[in-house]
Amino acid sequence: MSDPLDVCWLRTSCLLIRYRGVTAITDPWFGRTMRGLPVFTKPAIALPALPPIDCVIATHLHRDHFDPKAVGRFGHAELEIAGTPGTEAFVRRHVPPDRVGRVVDVPPWTSAQVGPFVLHATPAEHTAPGPAEINYVIEVGEHRIFFGGDARWSRHYAAIALRHAHIDLALLPVGGTLIFGHRTTLDPADAVRVCGVLKPRYALPIHEGGEWMPVPPMSRHPGRTADFERLLRASPHATEPVRVDRGQWVRLADDVTRLGAA
Repeated sequence: MSDPLDVCWLRTSCLLIRYRGVTAITDPWFGRTMRGLPVFTKPAIALPALPPIDCVIATHLHRDHFDPKAVGRFGHAELEIAGTPGTEAFVRRHVPPDRVGRVVDVPPWTSAQVGPFVLHATPAEHTAPGPAEINYVIEVGEHRIFFGGDARWSRHYAAIALRHAHIDLALLPVGGTLIFGHRTTLDPADAVRVCGVLKPRYALPIHEGGEWMPVPPMSRHPGRTADFERLLRASPHATEPVRVDRGQWVRLADDVTRLGAA
């Protein structure tokens, strides 16, 4: 039996992933505003209260997915960072050199390792500005996680399913962001479609709408985690939804169990 893997959702696509005492943070963001608008949802764990961070796993460099000031605050000389091509140059410009160690760019359909986490980068579609988003299949021990960042529905999921036939847990955005009517992020129904393609054992919805103020018709964020859970349970897919509050740890072993608040 593999050692358990623990996951804690902080907000947006920012999660902690812990395995054998090593902690990775995904798409770190601790800001209080977004495009000048107030953010209603605070991170479930404040920066000073974070556990020691060993690795950063970044899908893209939008400000709500890579926060260089936060990385500088929890970073250290041994911190490993992996991200979309362009991440290394961005980090070297914006994070003090004594707060970061190895940084690796991971183009789609290539792999890299940070700590015990083997990262298989996959293509993804989101929105400008670039560099383009990537998603990941994360292998650690016997576990496989799909991390969907902030991506929207695309043909890439079928290609991912062909290369990665077994996914234990999918972390899927459900906010359904609309920019002038153009969908840039999976909504709950799209995330259910992804479950039908990738066929994960479990799916945990992340990056829901309502975290900051919409500005119709320029922007809307209608998707909610409860809608995803309802639609997935009503679908023919075997995937089981995992519904957790922000700041609650869940453990992936032979099944998923809730561990309580961080």
